[in-house]
Amino acid sequence: MTAWHTLNPAPAIQRRVGRLILVVTAVVVVLVLRLWHLQVLEGDRYVAMARHNRLRLRLVEAPRGILYDRYGQILVDNRPSFDVYLVPEDVTEPERTTARLADLLGMPAEQVAEKLAAGRIRPFTPLLLKAGVPERTMVALEERKLDLPGVGLRVHPIRAYPAGSLAAHLLGYVSEVNQAQLAREEFRDFAPGEPFGQAGVERRFDAFIRGIDGGEQIEVDVLGRITRLVDRTEPQAGFNLVLTIDRRLQDAAEKAFAGKNGAVVAMDPRSGEILAWVSNPAYDPSVFTQRISVEEWETLANDPRHPLQNRPLQGQYPPGSIFKLVVAAAALESGIITPSTPIDCPASITLGNFTFEDWKREGRGVMDLRRAIAESCNTYFYQVALKTGIEPIAEMAREFGLGGELGLGFGDESRGLVPTPAWKQQVTGEPWYPGNTLNTAIGQGMVLATPLQVLTMVSAIANGGALYKPWVVKRVESWQGEVVEEYGPEVLRRVRVSPETLRILREGMWAVVNDEQGTGQRARIPWIEVAGKTGTAQVVRKQLGQDRRGPKDHGWFVAYAPAHSPEVAVIVLAEHAGFGSAAAAPVARAVLEAAFPLPTVEVPRERRPVAPAVRQPTAPLPSPEPVFGD
Repeated sequence: MTAWHTLNPAPAIQRRVGRLILVVTAVVVVLVLRLWHLQVLEGDRYVAMARHNRLRLRLVEAPRGILYDRYGQILVDNRPSFDVYLVPEDVTEPERTTARLADLLGMPAEQVAEKLAAGRIRPFTPLLLKAGVPERTMVALEERKLDLPGVGLRVHPIRAYPAGSLAAHLLGYVSEVNQAQLAREEFRDFAPGEPFGQAGVERRFDAFIRGIDGGEQIEVDVLGRITRLVDRTEPQAGFNLVLTIDRRLQDAAEKAFAGKNGAVVAMDPRSGEILAWVSNPAYDPSVFTQRISVEEWETLANDPRHPLQNRPLQGQYPPGSIFKLVVAAAALESGIITPSTPIDCPASITLGNFTFEDWKREGRGVMDLRRAIAESCNTYFYQVALKTGIEPIAEMAREFGLGGELGLGFGDESRGLVPTPAWKQQVTGEPWYPGNTLNTAIGQGMVLATPLQVLTMVSAIANGGALYKPWVVKRVESWQGEVVEEYGPEVLRRVRVSPETLRILREGMWAVVNDEQGTGQRARIPWIEVAGKTGTAQVVRKQLGQDRRGPKDHGWFVAYAPAHSPEVAVIVLAEHAGFGSAAAAPVARAVLEAAFPLPTVEVPRERRPVAPAVRQPTAPLPSPEPVFGD
């Protein structure tokens, strides 16, 4: 450094001032550019965010329509559910809020923290933390609301089932639309988490039952608390449904079939209206009203009793001796036999190296068709089926609706199976043997049917030949009671069977219940004539490569009443319950008794006779010997 620089510092100061000016200028330029970026380039976005932060939209769910029985009794209703939500952006103290919520809601703190962290992706979107909290928890949350910014309560309608699992498989259930459904085109208008009818009537008529959601625009403060309701669009409730179900018959069927597995369905044979629908074991549809856990779903889906299976529609069983009505119709229409053709009913018949037995070991001698149906003689129908041939029998079965869908519209409807030589050759690669015809003749072997198919078939016999499509909704109504849609009977076809043949079948079914040796005497009702047919389907299970009998056979019984002017038909299928005459017929009788109660005269109490004095009990009269049969 020279002496001149030491004596005169001005140049150095000037350089420093110049650098400072450059720095300040650069900072100002950066700030101006940033301001320009925020105000001009990103201005609209930040204005929108600020508005959204202050003004929020809130969904107001519409209640679903109510389901009524045919006489106006409520089967499915709605009730309020209290849910706890979080708005992640408003949670100012995450750790403190997480701890308090975990304590109030009885949830692990880690679970609350995970949900809160997951919600940070969409910080202003309310995040469901827990659904269906009890009222006392809701009150506790309200009391601590000031200490829990970002936490909110919401009330929305969910499904209520006043009668529990009554007709659960027919009514169906509601749960949130799942990811697999959202990926399909038909669900393009649905949002994640939106409720949807997943089965039964709830699914089939979801478009009518679901309402139109409304919404609210609310203003909130910096802590997410509502300060003002800016606007509200009222939700529109879904339409109500009036079903064909008769609650009296439904209750009677549920009660009579309690403890049994299988199906009970009652139908009006004059129209195809479903009057009662039981599928056991059932499930509680209310478990789906809130979000079902993976563990709960796996427990339900993996239950070996298959409670989710809609047995009247999806269960396929050998129809047992009820199929003899098909064989009889085919033989009569083919002219192979007449109603009075005498055919022996021995204890067994031999075909090649095989012996085919009757269910009654001692045999019963020569009989006509009416008696053969009444006593359900196997060996009679073995011989008739051999004379008729499998093709006419199969054609008659299809004519009555077996082996095909009936079109109830609930999805997953089983078709059953009407075996033929061509079918067997194609599926198994084996020819049809005469023994196959004999097994088919008594509803065993390869023939399969659903309970609803058998009921529809017998209804056609009862009503004179009209095969009705089963249906369950009579009309759709608005909340004001206006009829929006109305449904009525639909004839699938008239079976190509002569009125005389149908009359003979009805006579045989009358004898099943009313003859002294009829197998369906347990369905007899003193004040009304009942006609019916028993069936017992052998259960075979394979073990170690060999067939052997299962624990118990399936019991069938189908009936209608009054016998000469049918108004109600009932099918009962009791899984592993033994003879249809003992296991199923009493259930059908209980349903028919509910449908046709004994008329009584109301007498005022003061005019009633005085009760006689109590007498010593006497020995009970012996009960008549029950007739168990196939």
